[in-house]
Order: sequence, then structure tokens, then C-alpha cells
Amino acid sequence: MSVFSIGVSGLNAANLGLVTTGHNIANASTPGYSRQSIVQSAVYPQQTGSGFVGMGVQVDTIKRAYDQFLTKNLQSATSQNSYLTSYLSQLQDIDNIVADPTAGVSPALQDFFTSVQGVSSNPSDSPSRTAMLTSAQTLVSRFQTFNTELQQEASTTNGQITDTVSNINAITSQIANLNTQISVLGNSGQPPNDLMDQRDELVQNLNQYVKATTVTNSDGTMNVFIGNGQNVVVNGTAFQLAAVQSPSNPQNISVAYKLNNTTVYLPDNSLAGGSLQGLLDFRNNSLTLAQNTLNLTAIGLAQTFNAQQKAGQDLNGNIGQNIFSYQAASSFTANVNGVNVNVSLPTASSPTPQSDFSLAYDSTTGNYTLTRMTDNSTATITGAQMTAGFTALGVTLQSGSTPAASGTGTFTFPPALGSVNANSLNTGNAQLSGYIGDATKLTTSNYKFSYDGTNYTLTRLSDNTQTTFTAAQVAAGPVGTDGFLVNISSGTMNTGDSFNIQPVANVISNLSVATTDPSLVAAAAPMTATANINNTGSVTLTQPTVDTPPTSTTSGSLNPAVKNPVTLSFTSPTTFTLTDSTTGVTTAAQTYTAGMTVSYNGWNMVLNGTPATGDTISVGPTVAGTSDNRNALALGKLQTSKLLLNGSVTYQDAYSNMVSNIGTETNQIQVMSQAQTTVLTNAQTARDSLAGVNLDEEAANLLRYQQAYQAASKVIQIAQEAFQSIVNIG
Repeated sequence: MSVFSIGVSGLNAANLGLVTTGHNIANASTPGYSRQSIVQSAVYPQQTGSGFVGMGVQVDTIKRAYDQFLTKNLQSATSQNSYLTSYLSQLQDIDNIVADPTAGVSPALQDFFTSVQGVSSNPSDSPSRTAMLTSAQTLVSRFQTFNTELQQEASTTNGQITDTVSNINAITSQIANLNTQISVLGNSGQPPNDLMDQRDELVQNLNQYVKATTVTNSDGTMNVFIGNGQNVVVNGTAFQLAAVQSPSNPQNISVAYKLNNTTVYLPDNSLAGGSLQGLLDFRNNSLTLAQNTLNLTAIGLAQTFNAQQKAGQDLNGNIGQNIFSYQAASSFTANVNGVNVNVSLPTASSPTPQSDFSLAYDSTTGNYTLTRMTDNSTATITGAQMTAGFTALGVTLQSGSTPAASGTGTFTFPPALGSVNANSLNTGNAQLSGYIGDATKLTTSNYKFSYDGTNYTLTRLSDNTQTTFTAAQVAAGPVGTDGFLVNISSGTMNTGDSFNIQPVANVISNLSVATTDPSLVAAAAPMTATANINNTGSVTLTQPTVDTPPTSTTSGSLNPAVKNPVTLSFTSPTTFTLTDSTTGVTTAAQTYTAGMTVSYNGWNMVLNGTPATGDTISVGPTVAGTSDNRNALALGKLQTSKLLLNGSVTYQDAYSNMVSNIGTETNQIQVMSQAQTTVLTNAQTARDSLAGVNLDEEAANLLRYQQAYQAASKVIQIAQEAFQSIVNIG
């Protein structure tokens, strides 16, 4: 081996060092670039009689500064940071919507009940009544404004999910292309460092959208997995995701996995990390909570306020009718004397009655009497007509059973379920319907109704609490929990079929004020008590109030006999009887004690003092136009009554708790996001400390390789001069 060859090998090594250093300097600001360096070694020496003679230097490879642990740690930190950033951005949007202190729902609620108090102070004053209806309309408008904003937020989130899926597909396709190139170039025996850097950078970018794990193969290619192990890149092949309509809820966009022309829907909770998880978690948790709480507050207020309104009497002397109108069920099951009666609208386009009804059965005649309580209009229905189905007063009634005895029941049209969606993957043809049976027991959760081939299960999705029903129970009629009921109205469910139920969804979209007539505000109680002026005792009374309306939304608010004239007669200073003039029934003697509450025909009256034998008190219908405020006071009291969420919170509490929860969660996520930003910065710093380009270090390398280059050149020059000297001798 000549000195000349040794010098050339040194010159080539120094040249590669200069090129590599220059490449580092040029890419100092390139995202994901890893510093490169040459790896050189002495050429295997040549054996001579004088010993082993060196043969120069060789560059074995050009390697990149890479640490798998630091790279994956950076990718993981990127995924979590992107998740929190995405979640926080969405949370801040709805926090700004629901927590508005001046234009929010809370001040509108307060203004509405202030107007109700105005009616209770001036029950016959038309301007006060008009102000109450105006405030009711303002409250409905406020609900609808906020509901629209939350719906727009849901639509925007769906759009962002779609865009995110497109970005994921674009990145995985690029990774697959790089895998192909790396596989080909890797056959040379040398690593294609720049391509591998580009691939690592793409994997990190992918982690901004969804948490990804990787496995490097022996040929240098990389397989990429997301979720529960779904492979989105295998060698040079990318498997596409798709943003598709959710099979269980068509209002939502779900992520699906495309494999061999088959669409596999990925559970939302399987896509961990990245902005995609942030969007899904926000939509399924915080946004759903805000929407459902807003709708629950609206239907809870509307239904319970209507119930109390229908327990009063308006200025015209009629029983009250609904103040708020909402989407009502077109059919439901009422109970009269222990017998189920199917109640429905005559046609699909028939208006929903805003009144309560009573249905009385006379066992002597076998006939029924249907009464519309707002105006006392009646219709007689024979037993045969009831069996076949009979339409009167805007309703259709049908029952295959007959009560065992005479009696009276009440009913009213309940709120319809907000949304019931059959899973698009169902194989059966069942249709599910239902209604809200008790607005006070509703929760803010959505539900899943499913069939396993034997039993039916209703699952509360917020905590996965399950209620199981047998096939016999479902066949017998509506079943349910948490304030709502469902039934299979037609068809059959096959094994594995399911329905998504959102009990309060879209309630606000159909909410309105049912009347603009101030005279229809039922401020008065429907009955009034009067002590006989000829009484000789000192008995006193408080004006009777009606029983608290039942929480069942299918039951009427009043006892139909509430206006029946009743005479309370003291048969002695310590006993009395009650006589209903309409029915002619007189009760057995009852014991009197001062301060007691007398309850009869759906009203309650407190008596005090000492009566004398023969004293009487008359209870009869309140005169139309009376300046009476008993029911207005009861309406105002609803503001502070704990009626919602199973009697645990007021209207205001339900909404305020949601606002507080959203605000608290926003602050928590903000703190976590700030902390995760620090984690990400530290992970980036750790990676850059190893793999990043240090310009000072590279400048020193330039000088080192320059000097090596010059020295190798000098070796070549001396070798050439020596060879020339030999030539000159010849």
C-alpha cells in the first residue's frame, strides 16, 4: 500500500466529514432532523517482513444521533399535549357560552320568576299577567339561543373530527411511502438517515392527532398502530381511516377503520391521545353534559310549571292550561282504576291538547265519561266503543280491559322523548317509541336500549348502570328508568340490536309559549272556603290549597272533584262530617283538633279555633275574575323547590351546577395543559441535546476536518514528490 493511497483514503474520509458537517449545518433548523456523523476505522493492515503496515482509513457509515427512548418519549408527550390543547380550546368555547353573566339562562330564569311574583302580588292585573307571558317568551328565546350555539359547537366539532381523520390518512400514506423507499435503499447496507428522520417526524406529527405506537422491522420499515392495536401502516401499505356517520347516533361523526372493503367502527374511547381524542372526549362528555343539562332544565321547568298552572283557575273561571308548549308524545298509556288505557292523537297531524282530561267509569252502565278539564266539555263512551277505540275531544282512547269498579282517573299528554335512533347495524325491524314519564327523575345522561336474544337492557351511558327487562315485561307495555319509558311500537329486535336514546335532546328546539292571552294565567285556586256567618263557635280557616300535582307526566294535575261543592258540618265541637253535594256522599264523623289539616277532593284546608255544634264551612268553586293569588304563590314557589334530578336541585341549581362543572373542568384542563407543555418542552430539549445540531460544535468539526483534509493533501503531495524523485533518478 503506497503512501499515496493512504493519503487519498485520508483525503476521502476528511471530505466525507466536511460534507456531513455541512449537511448538519444546512439542516440545523429542519424539524425532526438528527445530527449525523461519520464512523471511520483503520483499514486492515498489510503483513510484511517488517511487520504489519497500515493501509489508511475507511468510512464505515454515516450514522445519525438517535435514541429510541427519547424519540418515543417526545412522541408521547406530543400526543398528550395535543389532547389537552384540543380539549381546552373546545371547553373554553362552551364555557364562554353557558357562563355569560348578563345574557345567560340564569338571569332570564330570575326575571321570569320575578314576573310570576308580580302576578301573585296583583293576580287580577292584566299588565302583570302580560309581563309574565312576555318574560316566559324571553326565557324560551334565551334557551333557544344557547341551544343553537351548542348545536353549532357540535357541528363544528364533527367537522374538526372529519378534518383530523383526513390529516391522519395523509400522514400514514407518507409514512408508508417512506417505508418503501427505506426498504429499497436499506438493501445497500447503509441507513438512509434523512428518510428515517422524515419518517420519525411524520410519526411525531401523527401523534398530534392520535396516539400512535410503532414497531421497527428488520428491513428498516416501521409498522404504526393506533387505538387498541389497529395497524394504520404495515411496511409500505397504509390503511385508511374514515369519518362516517355514527351507527348509533346519526348526529355524530364516528371514526371507522377500512380493511379489505370492510368498515369497522372504532369505539370513541379506543382512540387515545392526540387532538382526535380531545375532540371526541369533549363532544361525548362536556358538550353532551351542557346540551342535556340545558334541555333538562327547560323540560323540567316547562312540565312542572305547566302542572302547577293546570292546578289553578284562570280569570275566566276555567281550569288552567299549559303555559309552555313542547313536543308531546303522540301516544302513551294511562291508568284508570288499575286498567291501562291507550291514549293517542286522532291523526299524526292532530294538535296536542294543552288541557288535562278526566275519565270516569260507571260500573252500573258500563259507560265512560271523558271530560276536558279546561272547559268541562264531556263525551260519553260505551264499553264497546272503548274496546274498539273511540275519538272525542281531540283524543283517541282504547282499552281491552274493564275496571273492576266505578272510579275516575286523570291523564294528560306527556313530553315526547327527545331522540330515539336505531343503530344502523341492526338486523331486526323494530321501531322504538316512548315518552318522559316523570321529568323530575330525568338525568343528564344518554342511554342504550339493547337486546341479547333473551333479555332487554337499558344502559345509562354516563356510568354504565344497567337495568334489565324480560321479554314478558317489554311485551306487556312501556318499560324504563330514570323518568322515561320506552316500548317496541312495531317489529322485533334481533340479537345484538340496539337503540340510542337521548331523553331530553331537541326539547328546546320545540319549546314555545302556548298562549299570549293574559287572562289564561291561572293565578287563582279553583275552590274557595266560606265559614257560615251564623256559626256560633270561633272556628277559623285558611283558604284551601290544591294537592301538590303528581310528578307523573301522564297524570292530570287536579282531582276532577276539586270544584264539587262540599259542606263541612260540625256534629259536635270535636267531630265533623264532609258532604259532597255533587255525589251526595257524606263521610263518617271525623275527629277535630285545632290546627288540623282537612283533606278532601284534592284540596287541603287548615282549621283553628273552637267550633260549636251545627257550625258549617262551605267549600265551592272560586268565582271567575276573583282577585285570588293562591296558585300564583304556588307557581312562584317552584323557583326554590328542589324538583329536578330526583328532587335534589332547583331549576337554577341544575343549570348553575353545570356551569360550575364546565368552569371547573376548564380550569383543571388549563392547569394540566400548562404542565404538559412543560413536559413536552423538556422532552424536546432532551431529544435535541442528543440529536439536535449544535452550530458551535459543527464549526469546530469544520476546522477539524479542514485540517485533516489539508494534512491528507500534504501526504499526497509528498508522496507525489517522492515518486517524481525516483522518476528523475531513472
